[in-house]
Amino acid sequence: MDIVLHLLLLSTALYVLVALYFFFGLFRLNNQPRTAETPFISIVIAARNEADYIGLCLNSLKQQTYPPDRFEILIVDDDSTDNTSQIVASTRLDNLRLLSVDNRFPEMAAKKRPLSVGIHCAQGEWILTTDADCTVPPTWVASMASYMAADTGVVIGFSQLISRSFFGQLQACDFLALMAAAAGAVGMGIPLAASGQNFAYRKGLFEKVGGFHDIAHRPSGDDVLLLQLLRHAWDRRIAFANDPGAFATTHRPETPSSFWQQRKRWASNAAYQLRLNLVFFSYITVVFLTNALIPTAFLISITNGTYTLPLICWGAKVLVDLLVAGKGVYTFKRADLFIMFPLWEIVQIPYTILIGLAGTLRGFTWKGREH
Repeated sequence: MDIVLHLLLLSTALYVLVALYFFFGLFRLNNQPRTAETPFISIVIAARNEADYIGLCLNSLKQQTYPPDRFEILIVDDDSTDNTSQIVASTRLDNLRLLSVDNRFPEMAAKKRPLSVGIHCAQGEWILTTDADCTVPPTWVASMASYMAADTGVVIGFSQLISRSFFGQLQACDFLALMAAAAGAVGMGIPLAASGQNFAYRKGLFEKVGGFHDIAHRPSGDDVLLLQLLRHAWDRRIAFANDPGAFATTHRPETPSSFWQQRKRWASNAAYQLRLNLVFFSYITVVFLTNALIPTAFLISITNGTYTLPLICWGAKVLVDLLVAGKGVYTFKRADLFIMFPLWEIVQIPYTILIGLAGTLRGFTWKGREH
């Protein structure tokens, strides 16, 4: 009992300190330098069986305010079995190119293969990625470009889920909390995570780290793991685009089954962070231990009726979670999600334990492929 309580106390203290670190980092995002330069940008999108969404994505890209001669759109069809490629081919857009994976980059797993094809063919100084099921505002490219200052090598963009369903709202709440933590980390100068739904980096920097070569075997991580490689090779600024004009959106909530597979896919890279970023791995470990030790301590306390320490630790966790999430709600204009946070806080503990174990110990299915 004493060992569990001591571990809980230690992990909770570390959890609170890191959460406060993220919280204060969110206040520093407005101090980032902006530029009026218009670098040539290559938007690279991997698409596999996205016929239901790719049209909406392309329509949003048609409306960009960024000079059309300063960016290109590369859609890479990843062996789709629906009419994704036909929809892209029929879209009238002068700076749009449709590519295919063919037999190029066979060593790359999952999404890294089509992305590698697109980046290899890209003519831009900067690579900007989103997903085929995302839409972006007309100011997206221009706003992301404004963060591409001379001393900046990577720009992490905000992405969000918009859904009216209850489960979709809960997913959106969870994703907002993740993005808020990622933004806070950047604000404090220690970038940890990014989303491929809205992610930009210099092509020269991507080539400097060998592209996805070091993580080619990983079936996910084209954003989070790549960020670690880029971070090691770039000793200057990494920015987070907190301008609402740069926010990407998906309107497709996952079903419970696909949500489970998605989160397992994300969690599958946790242990690999031990190699790439010890600080990030330590943070992930603290998060898992805190969520696992709180119910463990409650269960052990049943025998002696001493619930004080587990309650204090849980209360401290709830408080700092709400600080970070609340600041994220304000920063990213998602007041509609605040009502979901009490429920999210309750389900987060079993969810974190199950996803952490399943993502580390078991495979997953994604886009019809077993990994």
